[in-house]
Amino acid sequence: MVATKPDVSRKYLRWYFSSASQPHETQTKGIAVKLWQSGLFGRHICQAVVKDMSLGGAGLLAPLTKTVPDIVVVEYDNQFKIKAEVVYRRQVSDKLVFLGISWLDAKREQRLNLLRRLSKKAYRASRDAKAQSHG
Repeated sequence: MVATKPDVSRKYLRWYFSSASQPHETQTKGIAVKLWQSGLFGRHICQAVVKDMSLGGAGLLAPLTKTVPDIVVVEYDNQFKIKAEVVYRRQVSDKLVFLGISWLDAKREQRLNLLRRLSKKAYRASRDAKAQSHG
């Protein structure tokens, strides 16, 4: 279930797509995205999973085996592409790294559209899971 959590140290309200009480390495919820190198002919780096997001940035998990540069393009649903800077890195397991990213060149409206799409997808996913478990 998606939850919002006020955090006085943050500029924007954050949407969480995973449980705060469960360690990142054991979580199975999140929103799949692709990370690309920045630039005209940027190559695909890896798949990643968004764990939380705000108008200012996002937190995501990426494979530790992939080298993620400081500037990336985050793609969702083969449609939304937003340039971001990796501002925080923390290894959470022998296979995963948690990345904190800050949106760089996205207009506010583009960020709002992405947040709307992601929150709808997360709510739909949680409703679908409940329907399957009760059906």
